[in-house]
Amino acid sequence: MSENRQKMNKTYQRILSGLLLNAERDVRLARAGTDEAARAKANVRLETLRAALEIYAASHKLAYGERPWPREERT
Repeated sequence: MSENRQKMNKTYQRILSGLLLNAERDVRLARAGTDEAARAKANVRLETLRAALEIYAASHKLAYGERPWPREERT
């Protein structure tokens, strides 16, 4: 894998990983509350970010024959 592609992949993953951490925190906070709409919104945000990471990884695999990073285990 080229150095530029590695940098791009690391940057993309770092940015989205930070967003994922925030979204996971928001889900935990929403679960602690009683607002069903906030809980649903937090869950949708988290799933959307996970989907964005998987779409990028799948596109990268299609273009270059390998994933840009290992598949994340979901908890």
